[in-house]
Amino acid sequence: MSGDARREYFNELAARWDGMPRPEDAPARIRAFCRRACPPGARLVLDAGCGTGILLAALLELLEPAARIVALDFAPAMLAEVGRKFPDGRVHRVCGDARALPFPEALFDAVLCFGLLPHLGEPRRALEALWPAVRRGGVLAIGHLMGSRELNERHRSFGGPIGNDVLPEASEVAAILGELGAVAVEADEGPGGYFVSGVR
Repeated sequence: MSGDARREYFNELAARWDGMPRPEDAPARIRAFCRRACPPGARLVLDAGCGTGILLAALLELLEPAARIVALDFAPAMLAEVGRKFPDGRVHRVCGDARALPFPEALFDAVLCFGLLPHLGEPRRALEALWPAVRRGGVLAIGHLMGSRELNERHRSFGGPIGNDVLPEASEVAAILGELGAVAVEADEGPGGYFVSGVR
């Protein structure tokens, strides 16, 4: 599927995205992901593939008042929902592709990739595109509300443009981060979630 067709798919989903089924404890799990992913004192955080802003309430609560969040998505309708829901001056919306970030290298204290990695194509190339944006001592973190097996089955059941979007096992993603030069890596997954992080 072309990039334009995929963008249109997510644009069409934007208005109803927040109404799609999620676990009852999703807000608590999202807060836990943000706490685990953001290093203490983080001042600039990239929410890559932010969608309608699933992480933003937790990030705004967690981060210091002077911190800033860049909400990046390639679907303008998703970003419009972010603007409607979070008219907060600490959130800066950017329309762009996570595989070709429009930012200088080593800019962010944390690059968060929540619910995004399977949609970026080949995992190594996607991580190679995201990794340079992390400053030394910063973190790249990948998260989902379910493990890879469950998520991949769900994508297959949906079919269409995301039917073949695959999330690798957490151990595989962790190994790639190690090869990219992460000095510390965490990885775990199960029915209740998926978490991988690497410190640059």
